[in-house]
Amino acid sequence: MKQYLFLDAAKRSTDPKILVGQRKSANQIISHYQILEKNKKELKREKGDYFLIEFTDNAIEKNEEALQKEFQKIVKLFLKKYHKDRPILVIGLGNSKIIADALGSSVTNKMIATNHYNDFLTIPKVALFNPEVISKTGISSFKLIQLVVQDVKPDLIILVDALATKDVKSLNRVIEISDTGIIPGSALRTNKEINKNTFHIPILSIGVPLLYQTDEGLFGSSTIDYELNHLSTLIANGLNRSILF
Repeated sequence: MKQYLFLDAAKRSTDPKILVGQRKSANQIISHYQILEKNKKELKREKGDYFLIEFTDNAIEKNEEALQKEFQKIVKLFLKKYHKDRPILVIGLGNSKIIADALGSSVTNKMIATNHYNDFLTIPKVALFNPEVISKTGISSFKLIQLVVQDVKPDLIILVDALATKDVKSLNRVIEISDTGIIPGSALRTNKEINKNTFHIPILSIGVPLLYQTDEGLFGSSTIDYELNHLSTLIANGLNRSILF
């Protein structure tokens, strides 16, 4: 079971104060939500900051550079808050063999790894890791990530994963960025939530809803190959530029 888009929960909220700010343009809506301890129970979400970039078909086809710049602005806000001088570990969650679950690995495969370079280079250290799913490895993503964290010793973990949504209008058209963590393969009891409390490291989660929930189950769009390629490229380039340049 995939984690659901925060926007689904936000639309049901009875507290308008969770919306901190919002900017609208012809092709985009940038929203900043903040969940406090008192809102956790109602929304069934951890407290923290949630940024949502909603965009139209035209935005990703004709204004991709503008969309990427908005994404970079938000990522840089979190980097300024959490990243110091140790490596950043970017983790692509999901199953790379299933298109609707391959956002994470599609992003990391397009990113630049620098953690292996010698110390005389002044560029930030970035390590990339795709733990895959337990059905392919026999080991939970949480345990594999633990091992990598012990070796890399990052001061920030960035998780990238495909999400699900109950609103078909959000399918492939929202980028969610939050500092609240995620449960990889949340339907499996063997997996634990990856957040600041479990790893004692700030966590930045990035997701896009590639699956739509109906009464019959979860479904992707007929253009998911195209969407995955464009969205993963946008996110990968945005992360590369935000961290390295």
